[in-house]
Amino acid sequence: SFWGIGVPSLFMAMGEQPAGSSENVAAVALGAGGSRKGAGLGWWWHTPDDTLDKMDPDLLVRDTRIYVHSLWRLLTDRVLPLDYAAAAARLEAELAEVGDQLGERLDIAGLTARAAQLRQSAEAVRARPVDDDAAAERLNRALVAVSRALVPMDYTTGDRFDHDPALGQAPYPVLDPLRRLAGSAPGSDEAGFLAVAARRACNRVGFALDQAIAAVQEVGGVP
Repeated sequence: SFWGIGVPSLFMAMGEQPAGSSENVAAVALGAGGSRKGAGLGWWWHTPDDTLDKMDPDLLVRDTRIYVHSLWRLLTDRVLPLDYAAAAARLEAELAEVGDQLGERLDIAGLTARAAQLRQSAEAVRARPVDDDAAAERLNRALVAVSRALVPMDYTTGDRFDHDPALGQAPYPVLDPLRRLAGSAPGSDEAGFLAVAARRACNRVGFALDQAIAAVQEVGGVP
């Protein structure tokens, strides 16, 4: 619900039902389908039958311990435990893959380079010791700013004033117009329309990367 404004999230569901031979209704509702773990929340999920007898007290205690530990880290670590060097590396790899699919149809090497620049800057900041609370506060503000810029790229196709349907989607759905352009017939009307959508998507990603890079550089990231 909050990805569109750049707030990251933790844990969709910790304790799940084991994969079985029957269709997983919860997984189908979330666009996954099949008898599998992942949205393995039981047929009773969000129904009047979702009652206390469906709970395993031991698993509930285990899950609560995990949640409390994560909240403790977020609330007490001097520097927020958010690794945006790793996030930038993942985006860099995704952009490189999409760029290979596009070939000469659209050059996104500039976006890939900016993702690499963000990764390098974030790595430099993470490697620097934080010796006082004022420096930690500056770094935390920068991490939040990077989050606000990148999280919508990771998980949404829309904007901060709406959210996407609760359906399955590819990683970095903002890149979907580029993927569709890569799969379209060159010279077709479809390709022409997709080229416009792909350029807009590139502008959106580039703007987000510029915001993230500026936030990291403000606290001493390398150029």
